Amino acid sequence: MADFHILYLENNRFFANQVKMRLEWRGYQVDISDNEQDCLAKLRQRPYDLFLLDFYTPQPDGFRLLEQLQNRKIMPATIIISSRPDFGLATKAMNMGCIDIVLKDTVLQQFLERLNLSIFQFYENQRLKLAKQDALIDAIPIEKEPTTLPWEYYPDKDKVIWQGDADAELVALKYDDFLANISEEDLVTVKTRNNICLFSQQTVEYTFHYHANGKDLRHYRANIEAETNRDGTVKRLHGRLRKLSPTARVPADKGSKLKQAFLDNTPDAVFATDDNRRIISVNHGFSKLTGYNEQEVLQQPSDILNPEQFDKNFFQPIAAALKSRQFWQGETTIRHRNGHTIPVWQCVSILKDSRGNISQSISVLRDISQQKAFEASIQFQANYDPLTRLPNRTLFMDRLNSAIKQGKRNQKKLALMLVDLDKFKWINDNLGHHAGDLLLQETGKRLQASVRNSDTVARLGGDEFAIVVPDLDKASDAEVIARKIFDNFKRHLYIDRQQVFISGSIGITLYPDDGNTSDDLLKNADSAMYMAKHNGRNCYYYYTPALQQETEKRLQLIEDMRQAMENQEFSLHYQPIIDMATKKVACAETLLRWQRPQSGFVPLQQFIPVAEESGLIHDIGNWVIEETAGNIQRWSRLGLEPVRVSLNQSVAQYNQTDCYVEWLDILSNKKVEPQAITFEINEKLFLDERDNYAVSVEKLKQAGIQISLDGFGTGYSSLSYLKKCPVDVIKIDRSYIQGMLDDPANAILVETIVSLANKLGIKVIATGVENQRQLALLNHQCRYAQGYYFSRPLSLSEFEDFVRMKNR
Repeated sequence: MADFHILYLENNRFFANQVKMRLEWRGYQVDISDNEQDCLAKLRQRPYDLFLLDFYTPQPDGFRLLEQLQNRKIMPATIIISSRPDFGLATKAMNMGCIDIVLKDTVLQQFLERLNLSIFQFYENQRLKLAKQDALIDAIPIEKEPTTLPWEYYPDKDKVIWQGDADAELVALKYDDFLANISEEDLVTVKTRNNICLFSQQTVEYTFHYHANGKDLRHYRANIEAETNRDGTVKRLHGRLRKLSPTARVPADKGSKLKQAFLDNTPDAVFATDDNRRIISVNHGFSKLTGYNEQEVLQQPSDILNPEQFDKNFFQPIAAALKSRQFWQGETTIRHRNGHTIPVWQCVSILKDSRGNISQSISVLRDISQQKAFEASIQFQANYDPLTRLPNRTLFMDRLNSAIKQGKRNQKKLALMLVDLDKFKWINDNLGHHAGDLLLQETGKRLQASVRNSDTVARLGGDEFAIVVPDLDKASDAEVIARKIFDNFKRHLYIDRQQVFISGSIGITLYPDDGNTSDDLLKNADSAMYMAKHNGRNCYYYYTPALQQETEKRLQLIEDMRQAMENQEFSLHYQPIIDMATKKVACAETLLRWQRPQSGFVPLQQFIPVAEESGLIHDIGNWVIEETAGNIQRWSRLGLEPVRVSLNQSVAQYNQTDCYVEWLDILSNKKVEPQAITFEINEKLFLDERDNYAVSVEKLKQAGIQISLDGFGTGYSSLSYLKKCPVDVIKIDRSYIQGMLDDPANAILVETIVSLANKLGIKVIATGVENQRQLALLNHQCRYAQGYYFSRPLSLSEFEDFVRMKNR
């Protein structure tokens, strides 16, 4: 097969290399092309015996390429590979001369088996055609020597070409017909020596008697060697026969000849059995492979090599092959003396007596352990994640589809669960990828410990895992597994001396309640997982039709925000912050507004979270900075008294490590001093503990931008927290200001916060001031205040008028 050349057009390099590797193991020569132009160039440069065409690699499909090949008269025999079963495609392909269509399968091994069968059938058909055209095989003429005669054997053609006498013609006959004329006492020697040459490529020498024309007994000495193809397989056995006189015969008993044949120093294991299948001779290679020495196995049944769990039915097809052809070869397993099993390739020839019964057999065993280990490694890589050793997406999809079929057959529910880890990127960024790998491995172990043996846990990629839970009686059964997962996540682990906790969000969808196909279930589980994250993380969420509607609504909102950026639907409003000492506008908070032409005002809480999750917050946030900087320039030109402007910044805006560079560049391009800007951030920015956040904040402060902590007093805020936060301003949450009238404790807390902040040199802004009584309770301790008591958020022109009035 080494002379059989295949060209494979496939744009999936990993998939193509897997196919190439497997086919080259079979002995084919395979070239890969990943695009149409390269493929055409290769076909013009050299002829190929077979062309494998992935139908959807050329755009729009493979028919256009096939037409080009036909027009240029360079189209080889072609097998179409397609991921879609399509009768119309098959019909058109066959009409264009393609020899077969092979469907891609999500399980690589199944696809390869179908493809190899198709290629092998074509190869055999070609071989048979050549055999018919040349029944005697175009053998290369061999120069005759006075005392020697040519002899050739072609295993794949089952033909022997030889010359019995110096003055006779070359004769071609089947190998079995040649053996049938060898004297019975020499037959074992001839078959054994030829098999050793065939399977071990060693030169052999032997003598035999041959009944010419079924009558005359002639005596020959043979010297035979193997000729191999480029891949190491045997192309033919060939050599010289020297005709000996009848007196040259040296009497020897059959046993001594047999022993001599098997004592050759061949690396393969060779053994012979009698008519009772008892071992009568072995070679050194047999002892090396099996661990048995000759004395231990002589007269022992050959069953001594069978593994303990050997399938007795295994011998049935072998017996049938030996009965019809007197030869069998194939893959099997033997048991070593110490009990472990060894995969081998076994070739068996038999010798029959005059009544047609098996009298002896000769077997050659070749150890294929390394090849099998390599195949297993490739099979593992194709179906399993090498890091966690869990099924990968390919095997997961196969098992999910099988579970759906089983659920339909048994009328049972199944649950699909998607698990996404929380803060995995933080582990990778701060502790390194090695730590991230350890976390993924531990997550895989804990997920497996939470499920039943019949369930499948897979890693789909990154920090996303999937679980298939078949045979459920009711929907709530899936919750048992979800609770086990979170219970197992509670145990901490140490990575590089750091205590780490695993947390994640789980989306759950059910068959057949939520969908009947794997695609529907995956989409639904992903939507449910998104909602789990949205509802606080480290929880699970079931898919519902209402959830799907919410998902579609969210996707539409993302598209509407993109259009709003292009159509200038966003605007900025400013709410004044008053200096209580001077009663003037000291600064202003910038507030984003979105006014749709048709539906009107869109609340911030409706679109900002979606902008953060989709990544649009980056473009929107930069627009806010740029627009604000432009307005600051405008105020300068109008001669307004300088007012510091504060911008609300979300945690998501800091995801980019060097975000501060981009923001400072915007201010520089607008010729706005950083001292005119304050960035308002939420305390979650510091709780996330990401180094790049702290670096960005510090770089902004060094440039002159002030940092304001918004909503102080909520969440994790505490007075001691002020020492850790590198902030210039804190804004006391409006809930404390508005609660001072009803709860004296709130008034005391506000007084304490203001007092401590003043001592730390931090400015304080009281937010949500709505009436004179609240302002009076502040007792003039808090210098800055903001709220509807002073002004609502104002449009640009309204704000400019307000500043003119207040700051006269």
